[in-house]
Amino acid sequence: MGYTVNELHELFDTLDLIEELSQEYEHFDNNQLNHRADVLRFEFMDKNMKSQNSRMVYQYFIEHLDELKPYEKKKLQQVSDYYLKNKYAQKYFGETFNNLQNELKEKWSEYLTPKLFEFSFEKDLDNIRLFYTDYYSEKFHLQSPNYKEILTYLYGKDFVCSCCGQVNKHHDKIIQFYKNTILSKNIPTSAEVCDLKITQQQASKFFSFFLYQVRDLTKSYTITVIFHQKAKVIKNNHKIYIYLSPYHSFSISLFEFLELFGEAYSKIFNKKDKNMSGDNLNYKRKAFCYYSALLPLISLDISQMISEFFVNIGTPKEISNVLLKNFLAIRRNPISVCNINVIQLFLVFIDLIAAELEEKWFDGEITSRELLIQWEELMDEYFVKASFNQFEISIKIFHLLLEGLGLPLLRIGILLSLFEHGMLNEHYHHPLQSLLEHFRNHSLGQWIPDELFLTPHTVKEETVQYLLFHLSQLYHHVYS
Repeated sequence: MGYTVNELHELFDTLDLIEELSQEYEHFDNNQLNHRADVLRFEFMDKNMKSQNSRMVYQYFIEHLDELKPYEKKKLQQVSDYYLKNKYAQKYFGETFNNLQNELKEKWSEYLTPKLFEFSFEKDLDNIRLFYTDYYSEKFHLQSPNYKEILTYLYGKDFVCSCCGQVNKHHDKIIQFYKNTILSKNIPTSAEVCDLKITQQQASKFFSFFLYQVRDLTKSYTITVIFHQKAKVIKNNHKIYIYLSPYHSFSISLFEFLELFGEAYSKIFNKKDKNMSGDNLNYKRKAFCYYSALLPLISLDISQMISEFFVNIGTPKEISNVLLKNFLAIRRNPISVCNINVIQLFLVFIDLIAAELEEKWFDGEITSRELLIQWEELMDEYFVKASFNQFEISIKIFHLLLEGLGLPLLRIGILLSLFEHGMLNEHYHHPLQSLLEHFRNHSLGQWIPDELFLTPHTVKEETVQYLLFHLSQLYHHVYS
């Protein structure tokens, strides 16, 4: 029995509706409206996706790809991912994948004793490893794939090999730079650094002002900024809500806001790209996030905007210096959501350590229990001044793995891509140079992001040296 492409498009619409309903639910939940979860969660849509007709339509076009256009093949892959994730989530956890992510996160907060926590967490890590092994094996038609094989299929051989090569070659140099610079007695902690005296209400008004200045980027979308319990971005039709963490200080909220704005813009930008694969979309989303968060460190434009918005707060250079000091200060708790120190957060804590351990764990060189132990040991080695506990570390590992494999390496590659042509200043071409030029000329509507920096590609050999040299210059400028 044959099926029409229109029937397949109905299946696509169902999948899109799942995403829309989940976003809708999160928005309602954040606003504490009295809507029953089972109305807006995934049960209804899961039922439709699992219906006999939906499965038969899907199976028919999996076997008749020649009848589809390129963007339809990409969309069909998303449907395939949906079925595969549910298949193996049911096998190892007895849940649909959508429910699994939420329920496992909630489960950890309920454990009160370390022994119970460790046992259950270890068991779940084992099942997560089995889940990913089976899921990626079927997705990419591989037999017992190792970690690097999977990442190569996700992000391409050139990107994975060049990133791994950079990390392996410069690992000791990065750690030494961290210990000699970040852990030196001359670098203050975040508690010792003064911030701009801006209240939460004032910060909220400034973020709205920022959104007005870049309205040409957001086009027909309305973006609202709200301080809430948890940082996230919710898209509901043509409305986007940026939820910020509880207010600590202006610098922390600014970097968080910019990162989430990058995610919001990626939702708008990616809506137009029908041919982009899900994995490349993930790369693009994270690239927008990290590039946006680093804007205050690249140019004086954000500081100029702050100086003009707030009366008598200081010159752009004075404001930039305050932001830099807050950005470069040691975070006593490196796993805190308030950590905005790039070398702590991206290179050493989450990414360098996680990339080092994730591969060993997935390839079976270490057990799930050993993963937890080695993570603690490395944290003690790299963050001798830090204040953290085992629960925080374990949950952080868990959350990272739930998002997918290879994210630490992905983020390292994105950060390094900023330095492909040298340091981040006016004399070198970098991913944000064109954006800044259009911003200054009031022509953001004409800006087109450079696709090279938004897709996985070869990370050039010299980027680590440029990154470390740039950071050295920043520290010297601020603390000399």
